[in-house]
Amino acid sequence: MTQSYRICLLPLDERPVNTRYPQMLAAIAGVDLRLPPREIQGLGRTPADVEAVREWLAAEAPHGQGAIVSCEFLGYGNLINARISQDSAADVICRLSVLERIDPFCPVHAFSLITRVANADDCVEEPLYWLQWGTRFYRFARLTHRAENGDLSDEETSQLVTLSAELPADLKADWLNRRLRNHTVNLALMDMVARERLTSLLITSDDTSAYGFPSRERDWMKGWQALVGQSLATRLSMYPGADEVGSALVAKLVSSRDGRTPRVWIDYAIHEDSSLIAPYEDRAIRETVEGQIHGCGCALASSPDTADFVLGVATVSPRRTDWRPEFLEEDRSSRTEAYIAFLERLALYQSSGQPVALADVAYPNGSDPLLAELMLTDGHKLDLAGLIAFGAWNTAGNTLGVVVAQAVCALSHPEARHSEQQKLFLTHRYLEDYAYQSSIRREARAFAQEQYGRRDPDPESDEQVNGVSAFIEAALHKHLAQLQERGVGIGVEIVEGSTRLPWRRTFEVDFELTIKA
Repeated sequence: MTQSYRICLLPLDERPVNTRYPQMLAAIAGVDLRLPPREIQGLGRTPADVEAVREWLAAEAPHGQGAIVSCEFLGYGNLINARISQDSAADVICRLSVLERIDPFCPVHAFSLITRVANADDCVEEPLYWLQWGTRFYRFARLTHRAENGDLSDEETSQLVTLSAELPADLKADWLNRRLRNHTVNLALMDMVARERLTSLLITSDDTSAYGFPSRERDWMKGWQALVGQSLATRLSMYPGADEVGSALVAKLVSSRDGRTPRVWIDYAIHEDSSLIAPYEDRAIRETVEGQIHGCGCALASSPDTADFVLGVATVSPRRTDWRPEFLEEDRSSRTEAYIAFLERLALYQSSGQPVALADVAYPNGSDPLLAELMLTDGHKLDLAGLIAFGAWNTAGNTLGVVVAQAVCALSHPEARHSEQQKLFLTHRYLEDYAYQSSIRREARAFAQEQYGRRDPDPESDEQVNGVSAFIEAALHKHLAQLQERGVGIGVEIVEGSTRLPWRRTFEVDFELTIKA
């Protein structure tokens, strides 16, 4: 299939989840995806060259069939700088105004985030004072929102008073002023949509929860959406997510290109758990699932027989936290039977000729080791290599968006499902989400601790970063061989020396796969 359909993408930032994933998915669907030149993309806390990005987009977009635009990237330079920069609302809105001039010539699908409140004393992606005050700011925001709803006990009311007095006034003002700016920018984007100057706008909640300032701001915007009516109802969507949005919008444009709306049947591993709220989200997982399906340009099917594909969802653990080794035996006794039945149902769909995708959202930041163990045994007939998509990589929204996007791209044209590009991305997902995030990352941190006295390499030391990267690549080779024994990634190999730590930490990894010559 010729690559005549061109999309321009301004990613959320330069990390592989925001650049490599959309590129690999676009390749499956036969789409020519264009990104800004690497030298103007920025890196971590260093923002992209926003003026150069504006010029690139204005020159490139009119030659494409669609533009996917992160407003954090265009407005602030990247996601981190949306949280830490001192730009004014007027500065950012002025930069975003280029979208109004582009949309008449190229449909603009913009996305913007409701800024998170990170529940950690960690300043890698936050203002520097988050290292000391982060968890207290999080609790302050959560209690403030609940107080507005009359939902605090006397003890919690006292805690809120104490927190408000503890937080330094200058830091609180800095943080709240930035939130006000970001909310103002989101309102300006809603205004563009209401005036039909953007084809669509997606506002997602980044690492959110049922209570807190992000949920509060989301409700304010939903109020405007309901009041304004039709123009916002049809062009604006809101749901939890962040790093998956570029991939999801690639799928949406692929469906638009093909003139179709893929129908999806959902099968939950434990149906009653579909009402649980996943970690870092603000609504029941079934609402997140449906939001991501619609975000990828799909719709719900009325039955498995009428579906274009089945989406199997390994539902959220009632623990609602990251997986820990001590969970395994209890999970084995409480979830094994349900998981085996789930895998058998998915295998039956496959045997009837129904394409199947699998999203594991039991725990954030990697596959549920119990489910992975069961998948890699011979006790079921599910064809792992025959899945049209698999994912388990971060939050529930992140995972679901990329899984549905891959399914859409894999079914976009007759050759896609069995293409080399599809095999590479499916193998990449197993290696990163199952092998790295669920296993190798812990091993790499233990290696770093033993070799360098710290669980992550010193980001200033090339020797340490390269040493950990080499350890990870060797482990990836071993896991790839194991996956190939189960039929996954046959003919695929890791490009030697391609493994790297994009932000010089072990939280995320990047590596390149190729088909053996």
